[in-house]
Amino acid sequence: MVKISRYHWKYPLSHERVYQKQLTAAVNKMHSVVLANMHTISGYVNQYRIDDELGDQLDTIIESMMQQYHLQVTEDFLRQKIEQMFDTISGFNSSEMASTLKSALNVDVYASDPNLNSMKELWSQENVKLIKSVESQYFERIANIMSNAVRNGTMTDDIADAITDQTGISERRAQLIARDQVGTLNGQLTKQRQTSIGINQYIWRTSEDKRVRPRHQARDGETFSWDNPPPDGHPGIPVSCRCVALPIIDTDNL
Repeated sequence: MVKISRYHWKYPLSHERVYQKQLTAAVNKMHSVVLANMHTISGYVNQYRIDDELGDQLDTIIESMMQQYHLQVTEDFLRQKIEQMFDTISGFNSSEMASTLKSALNVDVYASDPNLNSMKELWSQENVKLIKSVESQYFERIANIMSNAVRNGTMTDDIADAITDQTGISERRAQLIARDQVGTLNGQLTKQRQTSIGINQYIWRTSEDKRVRPRHQARDGETFSWDNPPPDGHPGIPVSCRCVALPIIDTDNL
């Protein structure tokens, strides 16, 4: 017998926002470190204009700022926060799974979880890598701002404005990473949990707001198989996708 839940499987939007705030906070710490070194930055720019032998100092200044930042935000700290976020989203996803099955079957039947250790490790590694890329790109662009200031004779206030602009760019990238990674993880957890108990098909459901892309809006209500994904992937897998998979429950397969 095939059953479809009336429960609307939710997307972990509140957890996405928490993760965005955490990654934005890391970028703001980078910005704080750079601002605390503005005297050094200004001194370098002004001295370089009259002394061509100071080029090697740029790398030293950037390296010093990165070290100051890493004293505040260590890789171990990042990994701990990332793993905590995995557990939080996994708990949310598990609750959605249980609520969906109970709505369809009128009884609590979901009592076990698949082993998610490998997924947790891979997701953590990927997120550490992405966040470290934000760090390296940020400080690389601070170095470029300093170099351009030397070449163009930029004033200190203009340097500070350029640094603030760069911080905004890095914040937006961090927020995109958080949004994309939460959606991807939610989609991966949904597939793992549904297929592990014999659910082979699902109904595509969107977030039903103006941010839904037209391609995904057209799929709303359509049936897909877990072993035959759409061209851009199952719900949550495309970049920044907040769609979810409502399981089609064949009780003979559970």
